[in-house]
Amino acid sequence: MKRLQMIITSTLALAVLVLVGCSKPELEETAPPKPVTTKKIEFPAPTNLPSAQPAVSATPAAPATAVAPEAAEDTPEQLAAQVKQFETDYQNTPDFQKRVVIIYNLSSVDSPDTIDSIGRLFLNEKDKELKIELVNSLLDIEGQNDKKLAILSTAVRGDQPKDVRLEGIDGMGDTEDKRAIQVLQGMLTDPDEDIREAAQDTIDQLQTDVAQPQAPLPMQPQPQAQPPAQPAK
Repeated sequence: MKRLQMIITSTLALAVLVLVGCSKPELEETAPPKPVTTKKIEFPAPTNLPSAQPAVSATPAAPATAVAPEAAEDTPEQLAAQVKQFETDYQNTPDFQKRVVIIYNLSSVDSPDTIDSIGRLFLNEKDKELKIELVNSLLDIEGQNDKKLAILSTAVRGDQPKDVRLEGIDGMGDTEDKRAIQVLQGMLTDPDEDIREAAQDTIDQLQTDVAQPQAPLPMQPQPQAQPPAQPAK
C-alpha cells in the first residue's frame, strides 16, 4: 500500500514536471535591426506643356508699329563734299561698271554742284558709252535747265559721236524748254539724215509741249441801262 502510494506520488510529480516544461515560453530570437535608408525622391522632369496660368511679363511689350526717328538731312556743305568725292572717285577708277555706278550715285545728290560736276566729267570723258550715261543722268536732276541746256548743246555738236548727239537731242526734248528749239533748228541742215530727223521730231515735240492754250478772257460785266432822267417840273 505504501509502495503504491509512492508510485502514484512519483507519477504525479513526473506529470507536473512535464506540464511545467510544456508551458514554458520559448525565448524569442530578436531580429537584427533593419538598416535605416533614406529613399531619394525624384521629381518629374519638366515638360513643354503650356502652363495653365498665363505668364506675366514684368515689362510692357513694345508697340507693333514703332516709328523710327527721322534721319537728319545733310547740310549743303555735306552734299557738296559728297559731290566732290564722287567726282574724285570717278576720275580715279578706270573700271567701266564702277564709273556707271558713280554717275548715278552722283546724279542722286540733291546739290547745285551736282550738275556742274556732271558737265566737267562729260567734257573730259573719251568713252562714247560713258558720255551717253552722263547725258542720261541729267534726267534725274530737277530744274536747272540753264545748266542742262549748256551740257546738251555740247553733246549735240558735230564733233561728238553720232550716238551721243542723238542722246543729247532726246535730252533737249526732255527738258521741255522752248529755248532748245533754237539749238535744234541749227541741226536741220546736218549732213546726217538721222540727226536731221531727230532734231525735227524734237522740235515738233517741244512746240506741242510748250505751247500753252490761250486762256479765254473773263466775261466783263455789262453795264446796266440807266433809267431816263425825269424832266424837272
